[in-house]
Amino acid sequence: MRPEQIIVTHAGTDFDALGAALAARRLYPDAVICLQGGLNRNVREFVALYAEELDLHDASRLDLGEVRSVVVVEVSDLGRLGDVAEVIRRPGVETALFDHHGGEAPDWVSPGHVVFSEDGALCSTMVGILAERGIEPTPAEATALALGVHEDTGSLTYPSTTLRDVEALAFCARHGAGQELIGRFLHSPLSDEQRSLLSTLVETAEPLDVSGVQTLLAAVRWPHYVDGVSGLASKIIDITDCEAMVMLVEMAGRVFAVGRSRTPALDVAAVMAALGGGGHPQAASAIVRDQTLEAVRERVRSALPSGTGGVLTASQIMSRPPWFLDDGTSIEDALAECRKRRTSGVQLSSGGMLVGTVDREDLGRAIAHGLAHAPVRAVMSSSADAVAAGAGLGEVQRAIVRGPGRVPVTEAGGPGPHPLESVLGIVTRSDVLEALGTQQRPADVPADAELAARLSALSGLTRLWTAVEAISEDGPAVYLVGGAVRDLLLEEPSFDIDLAVEGDGIEVGRRLAEALGGRSHGHEAFHTAVVIAGELRVDVASARTEHYERPGALPVVERSSIVHDLMRRDFTINAMAVALAPGRFGTLVDPHHGAADLRAGVIRVLHNLSFIEDPTRLFRAVRYENRFAFAMNAATRELARSCVEMGLVGDVSGARLRDELVAILSEAEISAALRRLDELGLAAALHPRLRCGPEEVARVGRLDELRQVHAPELPAWRSRLGALCEAIGADELLDWLEQMRLRRREARVVAAAACVPARLAAPLARAEEPARVAELLAPQPLEVALRVAAADDAAAGQAMLYLERLRSVSLDIDGDTLRAELGLPESPRLGEVLAELLRRKRNGELGGADEQLAVARALVEEVAT
Repeated sequence: MRPEQIIVTHAGTDFDALGAALAARRLYPDAVICLQGGLNRNVREFVALYAEELDLHDASRLDLGEVRSVVVVEVSDLGRLGDVAEVIRRPGVETALFDHHGGEAPDWVSPGHVVFSEDGALCSTMVGILAERGIEPTPAEATALALGVHEDTGSLTYPSTTLRDVEALAFCARHGAGQELIGRFLHSPLSDEQRSLLSTLVETAEPLDVSGVQTLLAAVRWPHYVDGVSGLASKIIDITDCEAMVMLVEMAGRVFAVGRSRTPALDVAAVMAALGGGGHPQAASAIVRDQTLEAVRERVRSALPSGTGGVLTASQIMSRPPWFLDDGTSIEDALAECRKRRTSGVQLSSGGMLVGTVDREDLGRAIAHGLAHAPVRAVMSSSADAVAAGAGLGEVQRAIVRGPGRVPVTEAGGPGPHPLESVLGIVTRSDVLEALGTQQRPADVPADAELAARLSALSGLTRLWTAVEAISEDGPAVYLVGGAVRDLLLEEPSFDIDLAVEGDGIEVGRRLAEALGGRSHGHEAFHTAVVIAGELRVDVASARTEHYERPGALPVVERSSIVHDLMRRDFTINAMAVALAPGRFGTLVDPHHGAADLRAGVIRVLHNLSFIEDPTRLFRAVRYENRFAFAMNAATRELARSCVEMGLVGDVSGARLRDELVAILSEAEISAALRRLDELGLAAALHPRLRCGPEEVARVGRLDELRQVHAPELPAWRSRLGALCEAIGADELLDWLEQMRLRRREARVVAAAACVPARLAAPLARAEEPARVAELLAPQPLEVALRVAAADDAAAGQAMLYLERLRSVSLDIDGDTLRAELGLPESPRLGEVLAELLRRKRNGELGGADEQLAVARALVEEVAT
């Protein structure tokens, strides 16, 4: 191919670059997207999934001699464009640039052809342009754009995130972005080699204090090339809870450098620039050639201070001028002074020295206890340790966490007391939060404050919390409950909003909808309401008790308190609530010690009748064990076995059992779940010949490997369920799937995956030409080919041939071509000719469109003579 216009981006293409390139092609429809220097692992897997639709090209396979126009996205440095840089420098070549890294326009593009933005992701900028022009992306393009936004904003958690980033995700969702695909490609599972490298990096990491920023520097020499190393940096930050890190891995004759930062106090892009790389303040990388690991490590050590050039200091963020009250002042007068000055506390002096501080909240409590006229020294904190004026933001933040919430600033800092004239100002929590621009999580914050900070930081929910607090001020108490609290404590990315109200949940739902500009739909029988406000969905329920009239039945509910509401939950880890009312925001309600079980990795039922009342909890227990690598405690396991032995699983409706089984089989990795289903007898309780033994576990594992490579778009549960049902006859299986209320189309796929492979094994093994293999497998669901390929027999190779090559073989001409070029009318003969052409193409006997048309002409003439 000799394109005249190309779209290019940097080597090691990430999702922001890919999504931006796809959007640019919508703006320049004649341009060819030209990729170079490899793709990040998750991007490569996404591109493989959508290869035909995305129509991307490898730069090394294109003839760029005729290029007259180049559109560059997500990079301004020609040094990161490889051979394409020579094309851009060629006289007469027009250029355009889209970037979000700021700075001045480079000399290779005219200012009028540059689009710079300050968005967290370039994809957000491109989405804005598409929306302005009324251009609608395809679902695949929308998914790539959404992945770019998530990747470059840390799923909207980086300080660089803008409102346009948030709005861009909504735009992508409206245009068909696949949320399941987004989750899959953002969080790819680690390979064995990656896990080994990750462990070594964590073990050898060196802690550094970089202008108050707690930073890790990990450097490892690795004997083999490991794909996707950049993703390990974020995982190290999660594991170690450091504020920033730089990871160096020497392999394949190069040193791969990756930087990640969770604080605006350290810009890792500046650090990577010293190595010839680039990126964003929160995520950047570089590849260094012809230098040893030790040399690169020393270069990073020298460059780290350059990343803190814009770090705020105590003197820049402190409140000034400082003011003081004598420690003999009455508590009542001290509180009045706080109100007058609108401050959260006050500094106290004695004999010209700063001797302590006191919070406004403590003053109010003291007055409530009748101590209004007592001296304020009676309730003060005597800590008067100061930070130095030049202390970095990270150091100040830690001082705030350790101390009483108000820290004096002096020239040199140090322990108190301090002369009043030496105090330059005071840093408060509000000063730190304003400097951070977001409520970051300090390492030593008490539990309730930490939960409040996590709640406040949840993307897109600020309006909801504000509305809930307003309702709680003059109405019933409202709590976040259930799995949402569990996910909050685990810091899981997925988050469903379930609220419990000690009062009328339907009325609270109505008021919430009104405050949010949305709508509410109530369910009187269950005292619940659903609130929809734009992209936000909130389930609201009256705190309630419930009882079951028989095992497996739906519950009968009555209003109650939050404690009684939590008693009806399934497991202790789901029986927690977080208060959302003013003054209690972030307070954990945990009457059954769910937080302790969460830390210990234990699944525990709340009472002995839990499984009997609702046998679907058996499946949820297995799913939680599998997902979180937890384990049921001994008593819970025995109660589970007893429920199965009593035959109570069969009392549950087929639809509820279907939902639970599909949920388990949809988990990313399910070998542990299958073993537990077998151990408890749950598989047999669903159907006597549903198998989850060692043979089936191995079979599912092989199927998963093949599906991830050849058909990652397929729902995992269908091929997995088919593998478990192979001992069930076809008619009986279809009857059972109907009882489980499986949709007819999905039931046919599962039944085919279970029953057809055995019937095709012999014909496939005997097939003498590839076309016969395709003829046997093409009419079947793809799950059938996967199952045949997973077997250890003669047919497996034929199925692999189909998956790897034959299923993508198609003709370049069709019936319209034959009618137009050969005058062949619509007839059975037309279909026969096309079938023969396809057979030869599958057998490798036929080339492109010209050759196909020539053979078709010969076939027609042969019949005519």
